[in-house]
Parts: sequence; C-alpha cells; structure tokens
Amino acid sequence: MKVIKTLLIILLVLVIILGGIIATFFFMTGTPPSRVVETKWTEADFNSYLAKGGIDFDESHASAEDMIAGNFRSSGEVQVDTVVTNEELTAAANMAMNDNSIMSDIAIKCGDGSLEMSCVIGDLSPIVDAFPELEKYKAFLGLVKNKPIYMDATLSYNKATGLFEGVTEELYVGKIRIPVKQANDSLEDAGTALNNALLGLAGFSVNEFEVTPDGFDFDGTIPEKIESAGPLGGY
Repeated sequence: MKVIKTLLIILLVLVIILGGIIATFFFMTGTPPSRVVETKWTEADFNSYLAKGGIDFDESHASAEDMIAGNFRSSGEVQVDTVVTNEELTAAANMAMNDNSIMSDIAIKCGDGSLEMSCVIGDLSPIVDAFPELEKYKAFLGLVKNKPIYMDATLSYNKATGLFEGVTEELYVGKIRIPVKQANDSLEDAGTALNNALLGLAGFSVNEFEVTPDGFDFDGTIPEKIESAGPLGGY
C-alpha cells in the first residue's frame, strides 16, 4: 500500500503549495484552525498498514521529500485488495516524516467519497526546490511555517479515464478560510501532474478505488518496493 501513502503525501503537498501562496496575502495568526481532524494512531496501526501491503519499510524507503522531488525508484508488483483505515493512513503519513519534514501532526478521516486532513506546515524549501516556478513566492512561503492547515475534499477514481479526481470543499491556513474556487482552479494543473506521476509509476494499477468512512478501499497492484534514489541536500 505504499503507493497510497504516495498519493496521500502528494495531495497534502498540493494543499500546502496552494494554501501557502494564497494565505500569505492575508493576515496570518498562530491560532489553531477552527477545525482539526482528531484521528489518533499507534504503532500497531502502522504495523497493520505494513502487513496489508507486504511493505518492507527499511532504511532505504522513500521519504515524503523523496516523493516530492521525484527522488525514488519503484520495482516489482504486488496484488492488493484491502481497506486502509483512517488510523492506518494517519500512521503511514506520519511515519513518512522526520524532524526536518515539510509537515507534522498529520491526521486523516475519510467519509463517503471524501476525506478530511489536517497538519502543521514545516520547512517548505523542498517544495520550492521541486517546483522552481515557486521561487518567486519563497519569502511568502516562509511566513506560513509552523502554521496549521485543514482541508476537506472529495476524492474518487474514474474507471473510464483511469484518473483520480477531487474537489476541495473547505481549506484553511491558520484561521484563514481560502476561497474554494481559487483552491480548485489552482489545483487543476497540480492534479494533472499527480495523475501523470501515478500513471507512470511502474507496478501501479487500479481495478477499484473508493473512499469510504472505513478508509481507502483499494483493489489493484502496487510496486513491491519504493525506495529513495539517494540523499537529498539538507535531509
């Protein structure tokens, strides 16, 4: 199920990019957002997540920063038909982070075709490095460091097109509510990039995918291993 973690991390990153750019034009406070996802996780949830996908989580595994920078390689193919719970998703997302990662305190809660996510933004410099077009926003992005983010969005898989689709319903950076039209317009190109990345991921295919209150219901194949392609500067 490591590819599901990849999808989740990329979605979180897209939210950070969008929220950071828009929210810096508003007054920012350190006050927590009006809504925070309360899903809790334990080491048992993470171990359960690993067991469902037969994942080898060793020192060579790709980190969140590797995923953002495209600094990873995949190999093998494993058939998977399972539900990844809210607690397992939350555990996997948090375990992909380290002290220098771009986000922390991640929590996920799924609904019928939707999911809520909240986290705290960390150092965004890897995003600027991965997306050079954001260099002009570097000073602004620095202002959102240590700020909380909350998102409520739909997520589905279109079998006819083979693409993941989503619409942002609510987005907060700090206490600032970001207009959803701006959010969805700005995420359109990023969503295309996400789908292209998944389509090009060796060993990944989808027979069925659905977001339910129980979590991500996934039937398809995933790479047997996704590992880092080497050290990233500063991480």
